[in-house]
Amino acid sequence: MSGVVGVIDYERDLERDRPLLLSLTATLAHRGPDGEGLWLSPRAMFGHRALGADADTADQPFALRAGGADVVCCVTGNPTGVDTLARRLRASRVGLAPGAGTAEVVARAYLEWGQDIVPGLGGSFAIALWDGREEQLVLARDRMGGQTLYHARTRTGLVFASERKTLLAHPDIEPRVGVEGLREVVAHALPPGPVFEGLGQIESAEVARYGRDGWRRSLYWALEPRPHTDGVDATVDRVREILRESVRLSVPADSSGLVGTLSGGIDSSAVAALVAAELRSRGERDLHTFTLDFTDDDFQRDAVHDTRDAPFARSVADHIGSWHEVVELDAYGILDPDVRLGLLRAKDLPTRIYDMDASQYVFLQHVAAAGGRTAFTGGMGDQLFHGARWSTDTALVDSGTFPWIALAQRHGAANGFGTRLLDEGVLRLMELPDYYRDSYAESVAEVEFLPEDDEDQRRIRRLSYLLLTRFRTDAGLFSSVGLRMRAPINSVDLIEYAYNIPARMQRHGDIEKGLLRAAVADLLPPDVVRRPQSATPVGRNPDYARRLQELFTEILADPASPVLPLIDLQAAARLADSPDELIKNRLSRADVDLVLQLNLWLDHHRVRLSL
Repeated sequence: MSGVVGVIDYERDLERDRPLLLSLTATLAHRGPDGEGLWLSPRAMFGHRALGADADTADQPFALRAGGADVVCCVTGNPTGVDTLARRLRASRVGLAPGAGTAEVVARAYLEWGQDIVPGLGGSFAIALWDGREEQLVLARDRMGGQTLYHARTRTGLVFASERKTLLAHPDIEPRVGVEGLREVVAHALPPGPVFEGLGQIESAEVARYGRDGWRRSLYWALEPRPHTDGVDATVDRVREILRESVRLSVPADSSGLVGTLSGGIDSSAVAALVAAELRSRGERDLHTFTLDFTDDDFQRDAVHDTRDAPFARSVADHIGSWHEVVELDAYGILDPDVRLGLLRAKDLPTRIYDMDASQYVFLQHVAAAGGRTAFTGGMGDQLFHGARWSTDTALVDSGTFPWIALAQRHGAANGFGTRLLDEGVLRLMELPDYYRDSYAESVAEVEFLPEDDEDQRRIRRLSYLLLTRFRTDAGLFSSVGLRMRAPINSVDLIEYAYNIPARMQRHGDIEKGLLRAAVADLLPPDVVRRPQSATPVGRNPDYARRLQELFTEILADPASPVLPLIDLQAAARLADSPDELIKNRLSRADVDLVLQLNLWLDHHRVRLSL
């Protein structure tokens, strides 16, 4: 996955700060376990960690001389369009070695055409470039925010990095969190941002320049409404065409370590089938696929789980000829202290839904340990083709707030999933219902419509906009175990096309994600094509709830537990004395999960609350 960190300073000589750069870069070792690169100058220093699967990232930071000054570049992620830039450079008679890596191509293209090169790149990426000629830093992110970039002011300059933890490792940055940051941590409305006071981030589709006079920032892309003139059959064909091309561009030339995470749902199955076909067309080995399952798990249907993943995943694997493994987890084991701390460090924040995320984290550890380096997923399928249950529930969509918040409120969590044990005074400070309402109103106010859009089309355009801009795929768990995540459905071409598909087509075949199902129906077993959407699996072993209660009781009994001032101690004590409630009620387990995660986060990061 790779990671970058840098420091800019216009007062101090940074060439003397090599020990600091080493320590900051070390915090990104999990993102790039196969190599480290450092570059220092008086005004700027860069650190980079490389993943061996990224053949063209090993020589970063890339530096060259231009106009008597240094131009230095680091690129994380997997941008597409680099080959096009390389051809343009060669056509312009710019010297470029045949094996030039991504950072070199971007740096040389920047020298020719400036930051205007960024909109020509696709895929998931972040760029950090120091232009020594003007002593300015250029930072940029991809359109969908697949690669993160955070920044913070120091006493005499600026530090930026791929992850929050790297900024917090700088001696000038304090882990202080105010009401707004705490609200981001516990609310489920929006993806959490920088959270810590003093931290900022480069936004999706943004190019930002930092110099002696501060920031200059601009966006280079936004979702736009366009007329959709294709009929249903042409729409299905176009979805297939774009997705197949996205897969082709995403499969690296070196396929060693290439794997697929396969749930047996239509999203991951479609991607796995197309990747397997691409590998066969190249005469390469069979795809290696992995599925998560739980030991000693008596599967039961519920509001979001209709069927068990493993049988459908096996059906897909047999059909596409993949080498398939089932990773069986013990639901009790995901509460292991190492897992809890590892997941916290992967996100730098308490996770929103602990049992789901912890299971995925341990699963991906197994995938990486089995030799995986580049993992293909079906990420963004639900967002593009409205697969989640709340996407097709009119009452939730028209609730006046985010549908996923409305779903939690429907089930009795007025302030959102996991918040029912928070202290009433803390809840009043955060004003979560107002926050949800206002954030929703601000979000939908950004949506543009076509003059011909009727109310159904306006409704689905608002929903699509929220899903694509406020409910994004998170690559953090993958990068935390040294995996590159590839999500071909998360293609800008497909996003722009699907965003404008009419409401009447979205439920093609009277089933969620009907367009996607039709586009790949010939690649998959019929039972998989017809399988209703089912959420990420979670274990149902009652030992999980019992262990959760033990950990919860330990926190309540320790007067030094940092979370205690944030929770309703009487309500917490009553729940701790009701073990059957945790076994039977998922909402209650989520409440306890959040308390445990908050306590660990406050302690591990030495968070200073400013409420």
